[in-house]
Amino acid sequence: MEKVAELEIRHMAFMRLQDMIIQFDGASYKELLKEFQDFEADSCNFWRGVARRISVPYEWPIRIDHANGTIYVGGHDLYEG
Repeated sequence: MEKVAELEIRHMAFMRLQDMIIQFDGASYKELLKEFQDFEADSCNFWRGVARRISVPYEWPIRIDHANGTIYVGGHDLYEG
């Protein structure tokens, strides 16, 4: 599972970087890619932890209402923290 998560992180980082449509030199591209991979890793770890805590599959859409603390899964109110 960790290897799958690592591959997904790398894939999403590449995709986000390509979506930016910006010209880079080799050094700045590698530096920015590393930043994107770090962000994707942090994001993945956070959302995997949330999914595990509320016992839902990681692939389900999860949204947290920052103002009220309510967690929505697939558009449904699931948990109030």
